[in-house]
Order: sequence, then structure tokens, then C-alpha cells
Amino acid sequence: MARIVLLGAGHCHIEVARRAGELTRAGHELLLVSPEREHPYSGMGPGMLGGTYSLQQILLPAAELVERGGGRFIAAAALSHNPQTRTLQLSTAHELNYDVLSVNTGSELGSCRGTAADTSGAAAPAERPVYAVKPIRQLAAARSAIEQRCRARGNCRVAVVGGGAAGVELAGNAAQLLRRCGVIDPAVDLYSTTAALAGLEGSRLRYVRRRLERAGVTVHAGGKVDPSQLRADVTLLATGIRPVATLAGFGLRCAADGALRVDRHLRAEGTARVFAVGDSAWFNEQPLDRVGVYAVRMQGILMHNLALSAAVADGNAEARQLERFEATGVYLGGLNLGFGRGILFRGRWTIRGRPAFTLKDAIDRRFMHKFQQSSKYF
Repeated sequence: MARIVLLGAGHCHIEVARRAGELTRAGHELLLVSPEREHPYSGMGPGMLGGTYSLQQILLPAAELVERGGGRFIAAAALSHNPQTRTLQLSTAHELNYDVLSVNTGSELGSCRGTAADTSGAAAPAERPVYAVKPIRQLAAARSAIEQRCRARGNCRVAVVGGGAAGVELAGNAAQLLRRCGVIDPAVDLYSTTAALAGLEGSRLRYVRRRLERAGVTVHAGGKVDPSQLRADVTLLATGIRPVATLAGFGLRCAADGALRVDRHLRAEGTARVFAVGDSAWFNEQPLDRVGVYAVRMQGILMHNLALSAAVADGNAEARQLERFEATGVYLGGLNLGFGRGILFRGRWTIRGRPAFTLKDAIDRRFMHKFQQSSKYF
């Protein structure tokens, strides 16, 4: 019996968890290792901040899915990895061995000038908390802090540091939350090192800036800021993400950003039984944008290759049948700008306003329903 270990509960692994029965019925042991039983879906995080969704609505029931398929869930994080002995050292002080390993541990906030080591909000002054965009659950804490401030003082000034897609979405949805709390003129400051918000240009950029301005967001572009010096009641950090730092101690080859280098079969470079996907992977053949669409495209290939590798470990198959991942085709990009407005784009095609938000909302809800429909919690 081959033991397959899924480290992390990201986009790719949630699909493997949903199909856990296919692996266990084939005689394999499947373990999912993640700090929490439920994994927040990052694509709906800004909408949760703005009050469009509750935290419960954006949670993927990772543990329940794998357990229903005959697998096992372990509440832990991996501190280190030994590729020679095929073992993981867990935060629970236990050692876990594997025959096949897949790494999908997601990402964390990149460095931000002037911030304290702990950007979770817990160590910041109670009257001026700071929250990072990752982990996504921090946005629920930020939402609570903003609501409490509005109830106590009738207003709340919010600062968002980072002009990428996450920062733009957080700014628009923070303004929406303030309006929901009864603030007539929301005051949100968005700080970006570049004027090209979310990497947009032309008419798309002009639309986004116009929507933010109408929502009450003031854009400050062109320089770095020290979050601790901002005049804000609540500060949100969205200064860019990177693979989790623990991957550097996994004894595997990493790219410059800290992700594990993988080949066309999604195998970690120099290994036969370790895979990496999503933000944990650097695709050697072609650098990929850090967007969820690639993780979704990897799902089926990862499932096939895990099953085949487990069969190889049992001596029942040959590894040359592994499927290849091809990073082809443009993908659909989009932003939730708050107030039921958004923008979607693909190539030269663009949808703006309410239709864009309605379509994005439908896509996100359909994705969640695929995993939540079999859960007792929803």
C-alpha cells in the first residue's frame, strides 16, 4: 500500500481531496496535512471583507472531503523535509513518512518596509491594528475591527498598502464595508509603488481608477510607505506574495522566489516522487503568473500523476506514463471592485461594471459549490 501525502489544502489539493475515494479504492493510503480543517478560498477573500460573503461561505471543507473519501486529515504544518528518507517533520513534533508527496502550501505576504515581524494584527496597537492579506482568515479579523470602530466612533479610516490586484480589490471592498456600516463618505487610502494598478493599462486602468475614486478610495502612487506611519485606524497589507518560507528547508531545488522547481510532469526537480503545484511550484519551462487559474489547470494532471506514482511505488506501473502540464492559452482575469462592480478581461476582450461582477460572482460560487455540495456544513 503506497502512502500519498498532500501537504497543504490549496486549489489543487482540494480537488484531490474531493476525489480521494479514487485513490483509496485503488488500495492507496491518502493523508492531507494542513493547519486547518477548512481552507479559505482566496478569490472570494476581498468580497468577504466587503460583506458580500460570510467567512463560512468562502471555506473549502478540505478535511471532510478527504475523510469522506477514506483518507485521513492531520492538523499540522511541515517544518522540514528529508528527501533521502522521504520524511516530513511536523509542527506536532511527529515525523511522517511518505511514498508520494505533493506540496501545495500556498503563499504568504512578501516583505514590506517598516512593518513589524508580526503583521497578523495581534501585535499591533489595539487602536491601529495592521492585517496582512495572507492568511485569508486575517481579512475576517480586519472586517471585525472596522465594524467595531464604526460602531464605536461612527467612522474608520482604512489604508491599503499594495497596488496589485489584491490591494485594488481590498480597497474597493473596504469602502463597501464602510458604507454598509453607515459611513456616508468612506475614506480609504490605497498606496501603490506604481500608477499601473493591478498591472493594468489603457482603458482598463482608467475604469478601475474611476470606480475606486467614486467609491471613496484615494490612490497614492509612486513611492514606498511605512505602514506604521500612516494615518489610518486599520491598515491592510497586500504588498505581494511569495511561497511559504519553509520550502527553503525542504532539501529540494528552489527558484529565486522560493518556490520548488518542477518539471513538465509537476515533479520537484531531481526527484521521482515529490510533486509541487500552485504557488509552491516554479514551472521550469515557462514562468507562470501567480493566479489561481493555473492551479485549477494542474488539478487533473496532478491527480493522474499521483495515482500513477503510487502505483509505481507499489511496483504496478511505469513512470513514463505520467501526464504533462502545458501552460498554454490566455486566461480570464478579473477584479471585484466592491459595490457590485468589477472588471473581467481576457486578451482584448473586457467586461466592466455590474455584468462583470455578476459573472465573476457566478464563477466563484460555482467553484465553491463543487466542493461544498457534499459537505454537511453547507
